[in-house]
Amino acid sequence: MNIEYVGNGAIVDTPDVAFTYQVSETPRELHQQKQRANDLEWNNCYNPIGDYLVFPYGVNDDLPDIIKEVVQTNSTAPGILKKKTQLIWGMGPQLYKEQIKEGKLTRVYTEDAEIKSWLESWDYESYLLKSCTDYQHLEGVFSKFELSKGGRIGQPTISRIEHLYPDRTRKACKKDSATLDATHAITAERSFRDVNGANGYKIYPLFDFKNPFANKNAIFYSNMYSFCTDYYTVPDLYGSIEWLRRSTAVPLIFKALSKNSINLKYHIISPQVFWDKKKEEIEANCEKSGVLYKASMLLEYQRNFLEKIAVVLSGDENTGKYMHTTKSFYLEGVNLVEAGWEIKTIDQNMKNYVESQIAISNHANHALSSGLNLHSALGNVSETGKSDSGSEQIYALKTFLQTGIDIPEIIIMKAINYALLSNFPKKGLKLGFYHENPEKEQDITPKNRIINQ
Repeated sequence: MNIEYVGNGAIVDTPDVAFTYQVSETPRELHQQKQRANDLEWNNCYNPIGDYLVFPYGVNDDLPDIIKEVVQTNSTAPGILKKKTQLIWGMGPQLYKEQIKEGKLTRVYTEDAEIKSWLESWDYESYLLKSCTDYQHLEGVFSKFELSKGGRIGQPTISRIEHLYPDRTRKACKKDSATLDATHAITAERSFRDVNGANGYKIYPLFDFKNPFANKNAIFYSNMYSFCTDYYTVPDLYGSIEWLRRSTAVPLIFKALSKNSINLKYHIISPQVFWDKKKEEIEANCEKSGVLYKASMLLEYQRNFLEKIAVVLSGDENTGKYMHTTKSFYLEGVNLVEAGWEIKTIDQNMKNYVESQIAISNHANHALSSGLNLHSALGNVSETGKSDSGSEQIYALKTFLQTGIDIPEIIIMKAINYALLSNFPKKGLKLGFYHENPEKEQDITPKNRIINQ
């Protein structure tokens, strides 16, 4: 008999029968999971570190890590987010002045050697690429301003801007602060989800654009405001997390089907209460015998139990036999909860099962594209699996350039444009992403249809 453990269950394969086995969670565990999945109330929470109160990003201070995991393990999300980054980036960052011509606000792109030299001195393009990526995932960007040594002689300037990782940066305030308004930021060596993540932390004041040279180093958080949410943004991606997980699970299910090459006949569900009691019994027996209890003892008991189930369910000689189980009841608060075993026969219609899983995956992809506000024609997520028509892609691109660029650009560029205003106040220049309006192929002369490399 082969038993492959998966999470809180297993796939049992014998020459005569195959079945899946799952340990059901207690109502308390289900309640805790539900609370965690829907809990956005971290506004009034804080974690003490040293002389500061640090405001968590997520109910368990791990929202950036959760977003990272669900995106990177998915087959569709990374491509859609990268596509949005590419669309925002366009032809790259360029300096410009805003002018009003014939009643319309226009940009006049220009060059400035002095500003260009300053930007290139700290690799501004690498900073912007990281900032674009952070924005697409979390709709917020952490940046650190560093002043030059010119401040010592009364000529302060911002020498560079450094990108900070969102999983290692948090807002904070002093413990003796009269309010819970964020006044500082804390950076850690590793993710704040790591129990040792706050070791070696550093504290910086928040950047004040009204007094940009007040501190040698300061941290700035540029973000999209979330309704009735303090400190951090709740990204649109948060509402698509469960769809992402469903989409990610589908190829894993197919992998398990191919790997095991079995048709499952039964699905058995056992209550967690049953195993909790067995664990207590084994621990009591070990204590009486003077033997040290090990977790492998319960696992071995479970394996032997599954072998007995396999014997009952398999073979022609067992026709007419049955398995007897009991159900128990106990109080959970004011509710009477039922706990017992279940054995369900699995429909062997594999075609319908596979098609239903693919349908779930396709719907998850469309839900993700909708949640991220990217037309399916641009995200390569079409209903038929084929590319959309050229005209549909062009109209989708025009709509995105007209409605999906300005606000993200303001947030991503805000730190740099504050620095430009502080260092070069008389030039009146800003940095933005340059885009060209898309044209239909029929409107382009044949000699210009080839993309120049």
